[in-house]
Amino acid sequence: MSIDKNMIKSNTLGMKIAISIPNDLFKEVDRLVKEKKTSRSQIFCSAVTLYLEKIKSQRLLEELNSAYGHEETSAEKLVRKKSSEYYKSQILKKDK
Repeated sequence: MSIDKNMIKSNTLGMKIAISIPNDLFKEVDRLVKEKKTSRSQIFCSAVTLYLEKIKSQRLLEELNSAYGHEETSAEKLVRKKSSEYYKSQILKKDK
């Protein structure tokens, strides 16, 4: 493996790869490159970064749904009820 020497010129160390994309997508990326005055590499890196963040967010949501997606126990209902009563009696009273 070697470092792409062209990438070093842009202050970014990275690996050069080859990918195949549909022609229409390539044309859209090229238009964006000209519009944003950036490189194809930067466009693809940004897109992959956003995609990975989306996947991480989806996984976190699935984990939260798994952890909290059950029906409330009677103890949890009681805590929620008491919290609501406290909020109404103390917090809302201060807002008036």
